[in-house]
Amino acid sequence: MKRRDFIKAASVSLGAAMALPSAAALAAAKRERLTSVRPLAASIPSQQQTWLGPDFWGNRLQDWQSRNGRIECLRGDQHFECRTVSLLTRSLNNRHEPARIRVTVGTLDPVAGGFCGLLLGVGGGKLDYRSSSLAQRFSGVGGGFMATLDTNGGLGFRDFSDHAHPLAYEAIVRERAIQGAPVGEREIVLDCHIDPVPGGRFDVRLVAFDAESEQELGFVVRTGVLPHELEGGVMLVSSPSGEEGAAGARWWFKDVQTGGKKVTEADVNALGPVMGCMYSLNGKTLKLTAQFMPLSTDAHPTACLEVKRKKGGDWQRIDTARIEDGYIARFRRDDWASSEGYDYRITFPESQPSPLFEGSIAADSGGEHPLNIALFSCILPTAKSLNDGFYKPAIPQERTLGRYTPDNILFPHRELVSNCQTHDPDLFVFCDDQYYETYPTRVGRDTPDAKLDTLYRWYLWYWTFRDSIRHKPSIVLVDDHDILQGNLWGQGGVSGGDAEEDGGFKHEIDLVRMVYRVQCGHNPDGYDPTPIEGGIPVSYGSFIYGGVNFAFLEDRKFKSPPDYEADPLTVKGELLGERQELFLAEWEETHPELPKMVLTASVWGSPQTDEHGNPLLDYDANGYPPDGRRRALQLVQKAGAIVLSGDQHLGMMCVQGVDDYEDGPLFFSGPAAAAFWQRWFEGYGKLENPRNGDPNTGHFVDTFGNKMRVLAVANPRVSHATFEEGNDSWGKFLFDHRLKSEGYGLVRVNTRKQRVVFECWPWQADLKKDSQFDGWPLEVSL
Repeated sequence: MKRRDFIKAASVSLGAAMALPSAAALAAAKRERLTSVRPLAASIPSQQQTWLGPDFWGNRLQDWQSRNGRIECLRGDQHFECRTVSLLTRSLNNRHEPARIRVTVGTLDPVAGGFCGLLLGVGGGKLDYRSSSLAQRFSGVGGGFMATLDTNGGLGFRDFSDHAHPLAYEAIVRERAIQGAPVGEREIVLDCHIDPVPGGRFDVRLVAFDAESEQELGFVVRTGVLPHELEGGVMLVSSPSGEEGAAGARWWFKDVQTGGKKVTEADVNALGPVMGCMYSLNGKTLKLTAQFMPLSTDAHPTACLEVKRKKGGDWQRIDTARIEDGYIARFRRDDWASSEGYDYRITFPESQPSPLFEGSIAADSGGEHPLNIALFSCILPTAKSLNDGFYKPAIPQERTLGRYTPDNILFPHRELVSNCQTHDPDLFVFCDDQYYETYPTRVGRDTPDAKLDTLYRWYLWYWTFRDSIRHKPSIVLVDDHDILQGNLWGQGGVSGGDAEEDGGFKHEIDLVRMVYRVQCGHNPDGYDPTPIEGGIPVSYGSFIYGGVNFAFLEDRKFKSPPDYEADPLTVKGELLGERQELFLAEWEETHPELPKMVLTASVWGSPQTDEHGNPLLDYDANGYPPDGRRRALQLVQKAGAIVLSGDQHLGMMCVQGVDDYEDGPLFFSGPAAAAFWQRWFEGYGKLENPRNGDPNTGHFVDTFGNKMRVLAVANPRVSHATFEEGNDSWGKFLFDHRLKSEGYGLVRVNTRKQRVVFECWPWQADLKKDSQFDGWPLEVSL
């Protein structure tokens, strides 16, 4: 579908009104109100801010604001059709009962063309309320339909589920009505009635009133609506007219009210003002961050952390912090009793009727109990970008994904998260790529709204994991896509040019600093906090938790840019850089009585093959540069550490060799949680020393001459050869999750028995009845 096709098709429906109203339409026009309405639980904020209040989610953050008790759309530009705000606490259920939604609207551009209204039935009852809250711009399967008012005063219905079939409706001129009066600067009440009628169907009536005079301005009805069309999310819509190349109207909304038994009221779904919290423990040091929604920091400049012992006691305020750029408050305590469990809550300094957010801080067992580590990396909210006008399968074996169906709207990854929670992890490690710069919507990294655009993606990640990490410690590693680059050769912050291959950070440095602040502000202290070029903070260091001595690294921040002219086998450069190499040399001497683990973004090698099983050349992989890799491996091997990583979108267990295939440390690279780019490692039974007869394991030499032994691999469910046969794009894009091997890793450390068990689970696997990926579990001695 081309960019404007939905708007063009939808506008046709404005002329679809029937000349002679049907008996059903005339009956609907005379029908009394079947239900009353009442306001949502929270009012729209009066102060000017991006956060619209706990009942609402705006698509995108930068497209909306609250001001003076109104929600205002900020986008009426070309290509910004159908800006939406989801009613998080309201949805339409499957009951054959009445519903009613009422809202006051007006236009911010009285002379511009466009429409506003309600989007009904998003997801068709098949999506989580958070999933349906993402619907915007393009129509598609599961999109529902709209009840609209245009700038000329016309009322109608527009299909949002199939751009090829506009909806028919019937406009009726009722007594004392002013039909078709332009909106201008008036405030108009839109009153949408959903009436059950015989046969299990519904009539949907839309009535417009002048808010001041209460004069009716128009009436329109859609009769015989099927029940599945009226199940799912409810949204507010502001849109320009959709004429090619033209900007248009922006609309405001206030006084949203709902009623009727067909409306599910779920105030528990309210969001904010705190999106969530993350924390880490390292001995006596507690670090906790509270991620706020984009509220007015003039109204709320600071926040407080209060704690209470689980064994009993009173709430105590232990820290107050400023809400910083990125809407993050960072708290710290250096006298923490880590052997005890606590409850915590976030408050504003002023008295509040209830806390803003609550969670708990687990006691550090110190190794008395096995430590379960959940390993995640690379997670997309949608299989395909919502900014793609038409969805085309990448290969013939791939299904055409319905835009607003569970196959495409992966966020909030309910099965992935709940299946992992079944293991009751003690520590969460997020290796890299918490989001991608083009998902779920167009990239906004080089715009004035780049920070809000980045936070829009970050909030979706947080919304996915917040109920897991609010009670358990977590570590987050920033990687290339987190700072909005496809690849990163950080070079200590020194930029050699405009291209990523020139090295350095390519986007606004203050934005990069914000990313590290919000993602890593809770991480344990760094070994050497000296920032790199541009004042970009570093985040490498160590901590002890659960009886394990952890090091966490940044394997791209100091990495040398690619030298395409040099021989890949002899090229020289940095992987970790001198600063991190010095850190690892000193870390090796610390706490020799404890097992050691290293957390890093990517595997230090390039174990990937083409469709014939030959090594692939990839400078982004951390097999480059080989001499920097060699030094890093020697340091980790000397420390006797095991390495946990992600990034490659390919679950793998391997020994990364130094001089031989098995003289280096063991790496567990977890699978991607949900990614668009695919990699393969296929040995075709040709590799020496396979494990358990698996043809995709054994001795391997990558294109940089690095030796390794692959012990297990979770290849996609479609072979590389099959993919290449059907692929006509420049990349290795694969969107259908049924064809991929995605999920999460789990590492069980038993310090008493000196054993580690590595597990690799598909995202949809039920722990009680389903198996892990082939090759797992794998158990080793510490």
